[in-house]
Amino acid sequence: MYWVKSLVTHVAHRNLKNLMIKPRVIKRNFMKISRGYSSKLAKDEDETENIVNDICKEDPEKEKKLRVLMLEVEVMRQDGRTAPERMNTSNWEHLLELKSRNQRASYLSYLWKNEMSKINQKARKEAKRRELDEMDEEEAKEFPDDLLYGIKHVSLFLRIRDQSINNFDNYRALQALTYGQSVIIDCSYEEHMVNREILNAAKQLTYVFGDNRLHKEPFNLLLCNVNKAGKFMEQFKKNVPSLEEPWFPLNIHTKSYLDLFPKDKLVYLTPHCREELTYFDHDAIYIVGCMVDKMNNEPHSLAKAKRDGIRMAKLPLDRYLEWAPGSKKNLNINHMIPILLDLKSTGDWEYSLRHIPRRKLMETKIKAFQNKFENSGKIKDMKKYMNLRVSNKSVFLDKRNTSRKSLYDDENI
Repeated sequence: MYWVKSLVTHVAHRNLKNLMIKPRVIKRNFMKISRGYSSKLAKDEDETENIVNDICKEDPEKEKKLRVLMLEVEVMRQDGRTAPERMNTSNWEHLLELKSRNQRASYLSYLWKNEMSKINQKARKEAKRRELDEMDEEEAKEFPDDLLYGIKHVSLFLRIRDQSINNFDNYRALQALTYGQSVIIDCSYEEHMVNREILNAAKQLTYVFGDNRLHKEPFNLLLCNVNKAGKFMEQFKKNVPSLEEPWFPLNIHTKSYLDLFPKDKLVYLTPHCREELTYFDHDAIYIVGCMVDKMNNEPHSLAKAKRDGIRMAKLPLDRYLEWAPGSKKNLNINHMIPILLDLKSTGDWEYSLRHIPRRKLMETKIKAFQNKFENSGKIKDMKKYMNLRVSNKSVFLDKRNTSRKSLYDDENI
């Protein structure tokens, strides 16, 4: 087996320096390592059986498919391909839902990158800790009676810890629950999103909560039409572990916003309507749809606002910005809420629209094209590209290869 070969190789390298080691010592070392591998394999087998029992629930077809997938992932690990070492139950459940091998390979590569990122971050923290521990304090002194200033030494300032800052931000968000203007996040679009879009929407909502409580005048955020048993809330709870605590400064409702507020005060912000939002109304209650529509770009928010019979508006993007052709005007909720926060406090559209990603604007496209043209150099003879013959296939191949490159290949942008 593969692990037996690894054992033999390990023992051989370990005893290479001393060729006069007695056979019983080699045997003892071999037995120690083999017991360690055996215990690890037994633990992995128990964990695998628990995952199979939790997911399949005595379904033979599902169990057969899951074990084939587990074998496929193990083969990828042995071949040195991008597959994570550890996968939880939710990862295997999502892997079962993927139909093609390319989708599974992409998802496993995504999990592997996250795993490597966590390992590297832990290694950097450990290296930094060792560096601080090994630092000689006496070498930093110019004279023996000098005082050292810093976090571990003498300081002129009071140290404010992260927990104190976190409590202060939560207190400001709690004040907004009572005195702040209400803004609704409509979470009723989970059925229109695939799993990747649901995870992205939960991540965006996490950024929204953080940006809101850091603002000087935060909103009273309300999540409406929430399915507490859905994947969206499951991922949001993973991102914010203290979400279900009674002191957490966020209102979560399973009811509709029509049951909580009068209809004449509600304004649904959707990019698909015709009416523009010319000014910020401090008495209105704005609604932002929590939806990521990378796969499905249908106007669901427009249809829902019409069904509910409430007012609609869109941001005046064309009036203040020169939009790039081909860029969607659908903004993420982690862009919409900061725009509304700045608009409420300043009333300046040009200042508030600074949160829009620069990649969507025309000036960024032009700058990217200029940099690409400068790097590639000027085309020397334009006439030879005018009358090309079909027999000259190499030119067409070169043009096809260069056309696949994006305008954003330049690292300076």
